[in-house]
Amino acid sequence: MQLAGIALIVPCALITVLLLAVASLLASRCTFYKKLIDQEIASERFHSIDGLRGFLALGVLFHHSVITYFYYLKGSWTVPPSRLATFFGQGGVAMFFMVTAFLFWNRALIGGARFDAKRFFWSRLCRMVPMFWFSAALLIITAFALTHFRMNVSFVEIARQIVSWLTFTIPGNPDVNGFKNTFLINTVYWSLVYEWKFYLLFPLLALFAEGWAALVPALISAILIALFSQTHVEWYFLYGALAATLGMRSAKLKQFATTRFASVVVVGLFVCIAMFVPTVYRVAAAPLLFLPFLLIANGNTLFGLLTCRPARVLGAISYSIYLLHNFVLYLIVRLVNHFVAIPTMAVVTYWCVISVVAIATVLFASVTFRFVEHPFLKLKMPTWMLPSQDSLRRGADMERKSSVPS
Repeated sequence: MQLAGIALIVPCALITVLLLAVASLLASRCTFYKKLIDQEIASERFHSIDGLRGFLALGVLFHHSVITYFYYLKGSWTVPPSRLATFFGQGGVAMFFMVTAFLFWNRALIGGARFDAKRFFWSRLCRMVPMFWFSAALLIITAFALTHFRMNVSFVEIARQIVSWLTFTIPGNPDVNGFKNTFLINTVYWSLVYEWKFYLLFPLLALFAEGWAALVPALISAILIALFSQTHVEWYFLYGALAATLGMRSAKLKQFATTRFASVVVVGLFVCIAMFVPTVYRVAAAPLLFLPFLLIANGNTLFGLLTCRPARVLGAISYSIYLLHNFVLYLIVRLVNHFVAIPTMAVVTYWCVISVVAIATVLFASVTFRFVEHPFLKLKMPTWMLPSQDSLRRGADMERKSSVPS
C-alpha cells in the first residue's frame, strides 16, 4: 500500500468498499435511512448526482489523509506529492461546485420568472448553517481544550475569533485562544465561502435564465473569472450551469449518458485527468473535468455504482462527511502520534488508522445528518417571510395574463 503514485488506489478502494458495507448496514438495518432512501428512489431527482456526492466527500477524506501523513513527515500542510491524491481532493471540491451550479441553474431554467428569492435563501440557511455551526463549535471547543480552557487572549478577541469561525470564515480563520494553526483542526471551510458567493449572486443570475438571455451572465462571469480569479475554481460553477443547460436542451445527450459506453468514457476521463493533470485548479483543466460530470449529471450511473443503496446513503450524509472528516482525522491521528510517531509508522499501519478514521466519520455523519441536518431540512419558512395574499393574487393574475395567447 502506498501514499503516492497510482498504487494509492488500492487502500482507497479497499476503504471505500468497507464504507459501502457500513452504508449498506445503515440502509438495511436503520429504519430512518431505509425510509429516506425509499423516498429518494421514488422521487424525481438527479439520482446519479445523489450517489456521486458521497464518493466526492470520500475523495476529499483520502486527499486529507495523505496530506496529514506528509504534514507529520515534513511539517507543512500542502498539496500532496501525488497526482491521484491531489485529484481526489481538488477534483472532489471542483465537482461539488459543479453539482451546486447544475442543480440550481436547472431549477432556474425550469422556474423562469417564478424564482422565489426568499424561499431560496431560507432553504440555503436551513441546509448549510446548522451542520456548519455544529462543526465549527467542535473546532472551537477543541481549540479551547488543547489550551486547557485557560483564557490566553482577551474576551473581546475570543468573541471576534468565534464570530469569524461561525460566519463560514468569511472574515478569516484566526487562531482560537492562542492555539497555533487552529485551522488544521478542520481545513474544509474555505470552499463554503465560494458556495455562499454563488448563492448571493444566484437570484440575479436567475433573472437571465430564459432563452438566449443566459448568455449575458455567462459571458460576463467568464470575463470576470478570467481577469480576477486567483484560484480558478469559479470556472466550475460556470461549467455546472452549462451542464444543466445542455441537459435541458439535448435529449440525445441524456440517451447517450445512460449507456455502458458512456460509463467507460467517464472512467477513462477520470483516469486520464488523475494521471496527467497536476492540478484541476487551472483554466485548462475545467473543461476536462466538465466532460465526465456532464455525463453523470445527465444520468450516467457508472455501471450502477452511483445509484446503489449504499451510495445513496453516503450521498445523503455527504455534507456531514465533508464537514466532519478532517476533524475526526485530526483528533485520531494526533492521538495515535502520541504513542507511535506517524513518520516512523509503516504505511500499511497508517492506512489501518485511516480505516478507523473513515468508519468513525461515516458513523458520526450518519448521526449528525439524522439529528442536526435533517430536522432543519423540514423546517417551514416563518410566516413573516411568506409573500402576502395580495402579492400572491397579483402573481397569479400576471401568470394568467401571460398564458393568454395574443
